[in-house]
Amino acid sequence: MRRIALIIMGLVFFAGCIEKGQELPTAETPFYTETSTSTIAQTSPTPENSKISVTFVVEVPEYTPEGDSIYIAGDFNGWNPGDEDYKLKKRADGKWEITLSFQRGRKIEFKFTRGSWETVEKGKNGEEIPNRILVIEKEGTYEFKVYHWRDYVEEAGVGTHTIVGNVITFKMKIPQLDNRERRIWIYLPPDYNQSNRRYPVLYMHDGQNLFDQATSFAGEWQVDETLERLFKEKGFAIIVVGIDNGGDRRIDEYSPWVNSEYGKGGEGDAYVRFIVETLKPYIDSEYRTLPNETGIMGSSLGGLISIYAGFKYPEVFKYVGAMSSAFWFNPEIYEFVKNSTAGPEKIYIDWGTLEGKDPKAYIETNKKLVEILKEKGYRGGVNLMVIEEKGATHNEYHWSRRFPNAVLWLFEDP
Repeated sequence: MRRIALIIMGLVFFAGCIEKGQELPTAETPFYTETSTSTIAQTSPTPENSKISVTFVVEVPEYTPEGDSIYIAGDFNGWNPGDEDYKLKKRADGKWEITLSFQRGRKIEFKFTRGSWETVEKGKNGEEIPNRILVIEKEGTYEFKVYHWRDYVEEAGVGTHTIVGNVITFKMKIPQLDNRERRIWIYLPPDYNQSNRRYPVLYMHDGQNLFDQATSFAGEWQVDETLERLFKEKGFAIIVVGIDNGGDRRIDEYSPWVNSEYGKGGEGDAYVRFIVETLKPYIDSEYRTLPNETGIMGSSLGGLISIYAGFKYPEVFKYVGAMSSAFWFNPEIYEFVKNSTAGPEKIYIDWGTLEGKDPKAYIETNKKLVEILKEKGYRGGVNLMVIEEKGATHNEYHWSRRFPNAVLWLFEDP
């Protein structure tokens, strides 16, 4: 039996059941720390319970491709980066605008895109920026400026790279999904080139957000910084393989079943087969791995697809980490887990109390899966770790905070 290593930092253990959420899940929902600057033209007072019309005016970089459209994505439209109902109109002066209505007093979070998270806005120096935040108090016009777009930053190398340690990237086609091409990231432990040691492997989704601030669109997990520190402090060493998400295809690829309400999903099984049939054999042949010591981890829909992978291929994925998982998007996962005859050796599940637009949906659907796991014989603190973080929201900042304890509990030897 493996030893349980857990540091409780204001985190609470939990289990329970029920329900389905309404907000379209993303792992791209960025951490925020400050309110964006803006100007407002004041008008007459508005009744407390009525809706207020506000106009967003946006100045974009001169290099913005002619013919591209500008969108606003936020917690009011499920963080859909290319929602046609939230497409701005170009003005004669070259700026873009849209008028929207919100309840007075509502706080909204948002970002501007050119239709996908691959083209989300970036800061002056190409850095990731926090969510823009606006409290709707009065009718008026709000002015914003976009300094850079993510795709330009990556091509031009404008952003500040934050990779530490030995991280390799390469491109690989996905034969299970019409040969779509995807960037793969590999983190190798500090002693990899100085020993003949073999290492466990953790496969992670949303590779853009794992190691490098310059490529992230929602902040980074600091996986490399964390593992470098854990190696120095504990000698803890694993290989991490990150897989870039497919941008607009992310929801499809991370969902095993089609969600009829949103008309998305259904490619998750093919995506997992890519990892099992194509990527893992390559990694095991090219790097000094322990093939039978393999885990998979992700957040939001990445948590959903990780649980699916663990129960579809328990002989492959011994360890599963699921953070802030969007189980509500594919409730079929409950019966799938119930009917599985085998499962992963260890499962880590967590969530925050302020997940998304409807925290209750995330909390209750995660608790429901925990109850199913307990019914299947998983025991809290033995082969199941469940953590609720008070005040934590649905973003990379909180996932990066919880990652060290999660990876230690899943992989650390007695």
